[in-house]
Amino acid sequence: MRGTPGSPAAEPTAPPSREGAQLVQLRDGRTVTLRAITEADAPEIEQAFERLSAQSRYDRFMRHKKHLDSASLQRGVHPLAGRDFAFVATIPAPDGIDIVGAAQYVRADEGGDQTCEFAVTVAEDWRRCHLATTLMTALLAQAQRDGYTTMEGWVTASNSAMVELAGRLGFTLDPAPGDTAVLRVRHAL
Repeated sequence: MRGTPGSPAAEPTAPPSREGAQLVQLRDGRTVTLRAITEADAPEIEQAFERLSAQSRYDRFMRHKKHLDSASLQRGVHPLAGRDFAFVATIPAPDGIDIVGAAQYVRADEGGDQTCEFAVTVAEDWRRCHLATTLMTALLAQAQRDGYTTMEGWVTASNSAMVELAGRLGFTLDPAPGDTAVLRVRHAL
């Protein structure tokens, strides 16, 4: 999971919903379209994954991953309504769009129907412009709309940008049981 620290940017007045898209201006003046993921985004998600550095892939998946497997990709672009959700941040590109950030949640294995687990990824050249904060703020609001009471995630302790972002957004940070290299971050919704 990856985030970027920084001061607040102009947040959307109301985060986009499953049906809406919203143009968001980031702290550095660039704009992205923030919207729900669709099946048609699969090729762009693969391209975005290929553009990530090895360290960013490790921070996001907590293991070294050279390729995005088909099953994970298909789960990602087919969230179950009311249970899972994913936002993408897109920009215009010669071939249509590029995805420069994504955030998702899925129902957590632990915690019953009230807890979801999040992940966030931001392209290398879109960091430090408040995109991760924008994505996570929208994701928290959507999870609350879907009836979740807690959002949690697992973050490598060395991922200082994500640790800082989680702290700024009000997540509690605790060492994972039996693994001091991983933090469990939780946020009451």
